[in-house]
Amino acid sequence: MKKILVLALGLTLLLTASLALAQSEVKIDAAERKKLNTFFSNFSEADVPSFTEESLTDPILIDFAIRHNYINNFKALKKSADGMSVIVPVQAVDRAIEKYFGVAISKHAKAQYTAPLADGEAYIFSQISSLASLGNDLYMAKGIIYSTGSGETPDPHASPDLWKKAGQEVDQVGSFTAVIRKVKTDKERYVLVEYVIPQ
Repeated sequence: MKKILVLALGLTLLLTASLALAQSEVKIDAAERKKLNTFFSNFSEADVPSFTEESLTDPILIDFAIRHNYINNFKALKKSADGMSVIVPVQAVDRAIEKYFGVAISKHAKAQYTAPLADGEAYIFSQISSLASLGNDLYMAKGIIYSTGSGETPDPHASPDLWKKAGQEVDQVGSFTAVIRKVKTDKERYVLVEYVIPQ
């Protein structure tokens, strides 16, 4: 019995040590922090829901791509015939999905998508607070989601103290934990693998 207890304790200590090694914290310099802030802001501003690698669906990907293009590529989109929405081509949807998720959807149900025109919306952005290596080019990131009123555009890389000094109202509206993968192509970038927003 004593041998079994000692063995169990040894396995527990080994597992704990393995987990500690598996999540070694990564130091983030200013340039990389800005890059990651911008990367994660794409998901918070598009209101991407929580998902795991297994639960990521085509509708989640398409919805992200439509919203992303509306927010970041609006001038390149054409208005619908009734002037009530903008048209997002499937090519723009596919580019956004591949760039930010590194995957492709199985099949489009339509030749183009539309997004209704909206008046000024809140400015939503994210800031990373920590990054840990999981090995095999995978990283776990944690961060905070902020929001301001319509028309306000504070520096998304500044601190709460600086926003306060500038008289800008910026509210923390959530947080996130994510798993990202570093993709080494002609230009090093990240893709989103998992994303969790605690309720």
